[in-house]
Amino acid sequence: MRFFGMLLFLTTLLFAKIEHFKTIQSDFTQKVTNDQNKTIVYEGTFYATNDKKALWIYEKPVSKKIYFNNTRVLIIEPELEQVIITTLENTPNIAQLLQEAKEVTPNRYITHYQETTYTIHTQKEQIEKVSYRDKLDNAVEILFTNQSTNLFLDEELFRAEIPRGYDIVRE
Repeated sequence: MRFFGMLLFLTTLLFAKIEHFKTIQSDFTQKVTNDQNKTIVYEGTFYATNDKKALWIYEKPVSKKIYFNNTRVLIIEPELEQVIITTLENTPNIAQLLQEAKEVTPNRYITHYQETTYTIHTQKEQIEKVSYRDKLDNAVEILFTNQSTNLFLDEELFRAEIPRGYDIVRE
């Protein structure tokens, strides 16, 4: 659930920090390093629209899709043959994030959400990297590459289909 919360926050942050876009697409690499210095690396693609739809597609080391809209989040986990459906009750306020993110050096911002400090690095009005320490003291870094804005993204991309036979968990 911590992972989900971070994605929810990050999705909202991306909406907040990149101004004047209709759509965004970016590859991402997420590195999570524990206190024994062991790292797991996730890779995938991120899509979002300015009307708060988002899709995180994890490709490595496991396949997973996470769909966001105005009211819910749907997580499809093929390896577990499971779908998690949850609401957005803990979504941070976008306006509040913009007001609270402080530029500490050029292209580097700091913001806080639920006792976690996030450092955001930007370049040319695009988010380059987000890093933070989670509640288990893991160092998390998400790098964004090949970022494009204002591309046509078909609405079908954001329409999740629950595979037949998958367990459905509602939270």
